[in-house]
Amino acid sequence: MEIRTLKTFLTVAELGTVSQASRRLNCVQSNVTSRIKALEEELGIELFSRGRNGMTLTPAGTYFLDHAKAVVDAESAAIASLANFAGAVRLLRIGSMESTLAIRLPAFLSRFRATNPGVRLGLRSGPTDELVGLLLENRIDLALIGGQFRHPDLKSRIVFSEEMVLATEAGIQSPEQVGAMPLIVFKPGCSYRAYAQNWMRRSGFAPNDIIELGTLEGILGCVASGVGVTLLPRSVVEGSGHRDIVNLHQLGDQDRFIDTLAVRNAAAPENGAVDAFLDLVCGTRAASGGSLGRLLPA
Repeated sequence: MEIRTLKTFLTVAELGTVSQASRRLNCVQSNVTSRIKALEEELGIELFSRGRNGMTLTPAGTYFLDHAKAVVDAESAAIASLANFAGAVRLLRIGSMESTLAIRLPAFLSRFRATNPGVRLGLRSGPTDELVGLLLENRIDLALIGGQFRHPDLKSRIVFSEEMVLATEAGIQSPEQVGAMPLIVFKPGCSYRAYAQNWMRRSGFAPNDIIELGTLEGILGCVASGVGVTLLPRSVVEGSGHRDIVNLHQLGDQDRFIDTLAVRNAAAPENGAVDAFLDLVCGTRAASGGSLGRLLPA
């Protein structure tokens, strides 16, 4: 049973003739007649009495009328519920690297909720590779990931850039003292981990043991205790509670700036919440000068 057929039934019931119904529905009379006949055959009962002056509802047709209206009204309500969804702020599911979630996102989320009180927010943390998978499966709407990235099904926008630094215990005064100390990093798939391992090799410190931890606080706590060293964005370490008990060492590496990208699935339905959030982040970045690291065009 099709919605179109029910709409035809309701129109004929209202107007009383096939000719008038065909004009309102903008179709030929034979289509109206065939739809009504098909509906009666499907239901196994006559809905109209046919006469010279038109068509009138049978008792069965009268009984069926309210049910048909309810179905058509439900369809209209379902369509209306999504009206202007692309321009409305309704739901935003964000995936983020652990470091970005811990330091950058809280301020942005606070401002976003203040200006969009009706928003529903979902948050997930994970390494870049995991977040890309979630985007492709449409399980998140937006991912904040680090490093150069290209994928034919995703589109990205630079939101800020992070300066990578070497973080060590307070007693280490220069990178040369790192030697064979373990490297403490997030799990595989993290762009910062990849950079850290590459930098250690290029700097002649490899091979170093790898200590893999799942949280930013865990990594910095172990660094402060002298368990090992790490490479993380300057903003992340300076914004943490461990800043006063670790040393930061600036890198001479020309590639030490790593872009943070906002990435979305190009095939996903438009969601105004994503655009509203990006407008907030990029507007804040532009207004804050150098506080978000090296500024880059959106």
